[in-house]
Amino acid sequence: MFQIYWRIACFVVLLMGVELTAMAQSRSTAPAAKNRIKVIFDCDLGDDIDDAYALALLCASPELEVLGITTCYGRTDDRAQLACQMLYEWGLDSIPVAVGRDTRQTDERANWYADQFYYAKGFTRKKPISQSAVDFIREQLRKYPGEVTVISVGPVPNMADLVKRDPGALKLAKRVVAMFGSFSIGYNGSPTIDTEWNVRADVAASRQFVSSGVPITYAGLDVTTFVKADAVFRQKLLMRQSPLTSTLCGLQTLWAYDRDPVLYDAVAVGMVLWPDLFKTQPAHVTVDDKGYTRLNPQQPANGDVAVYVNTPKFLERLLRVYMNQNLRRF
Repeated sequence: MFQIYWRIACFVVLLMGVELTAMAQSRSTAPAAKNRIKVIFDCDLGDDIDDAYALALLCASPELEVLGITTCYGRTDDRAQLACQMLYEWGLDSIPVAVGRDTRQTDERANWYADQFYYAKGFTRKKPISQSAVDFIREQLRKYPGEVTVISVGPVPNMADLVKRDPGALKLAKRVVAMFGSFSIGYNGSPTIDTEWNVRADVAASRQFVSSGVPITYAGLDVTTFVKADAVFRQKLLMRQSPLTSTLCGLQTLWAYDRDPVLYDAVAVGMVLWPDLFKTQPAHVTVDDKGYTRLNPQQPANGDVAVYVNTPKFLERLLRVYMNQNLRRF
């Protein structure tokens, strides 16, 4: 009997040693707090599924310090409620969520109650902050001048409102990366450019955004339209069985169970995390009255346009982040 207890005790000590070693290794490999990239994520979470994939990548990447999530376009309160539930389930209550200007009266599309909103309907355990999205973004940029990367992955009324409210604030960003535009390639790889959704949803705001004087990095359809989460990718997420991956699978089911999502917005986050996977070119970008993004080679560059992404490597790294994270509510 003594030998049995002794073996059990040794086994427990061994397990504790392995766990402590793993913790030490994770601490040693995690980026130092001062080296993490401060990020604000402006999104239209809830319509297409790619915003959720992008938010999951943000939150699961130790290289990033997420200062806050802001919501834009249409039913911004419902988008914020969805963000709050996702963060709560992942144990990230401390990340603030700020509601952008409600534009649901703009048109019927803006007032759409997306199926993904049902995921968080009635959720109240975490609530958005009282500060508006524009005020929150402005405050953070002035608090950390030259340190904050703004990632915009939806229509840009918040960006336009910020430029009107405080023209110098956005210029304090370390970098502005936007899933925005169609420059030489359209949806599904078409050789004819399209009016990309984030641009055409609010053309006036888009024109203010690109003419703000801020050098913007554009993750347009030229790179994003090729990055898809196929059935094999999604099956691996389903089998992972973690709060983060289960959230993605649940939202995917509400959005479209058997459809391969194009991960437009996750690509924009990837440009911040993995610049080695992308190629960009300096360009002068404008937006015309119909919502087309135009390049003017006769004018000096006012931003950088992504022209290439290593899609297989991107998807490999993306899946690795989702599979290796362990975000959960303890």
